[in-house]
Amino acid sequence: MKKVLMGFAVLPFLAGVAAAGQPLTDRQLDRVNAGFTAFANAEAEGLVGESGIVATTTATLALVSPIATATMGETSSRLFKSISAAQSSTLTSTFSPIPIPGF
Repeated sequence: MKKVLMGFAVLPFLAGVAAAGQPLTDRQLDRVNAGFTAFANAEAEGLVGESGIVATTTATLALVSPIATATMGETSSRLFKSISAAQSSTLTSTFSPIPIPGF
């Protein structure tokens, strides 16, 4: 899952490099800079109490993009759509070590 998220995170940079062959116009720059996408992924693992292990993973995604533009004279107005999502999971387990015979 982490590789998939990292792949999606790299896609905008690859597309930007592919389109960098010619300079962008002011109108194209306005469209490029109008929105953003953000990914975050965090993982943690630790020991808890008597032979316990806890692992936690959190992932977030945010997307802001323009969906409409209205212009009247010299004034422009933009309508943006914002979507965000978050997921968190925690796993806690305990184990009992088996004694080694002869010790």
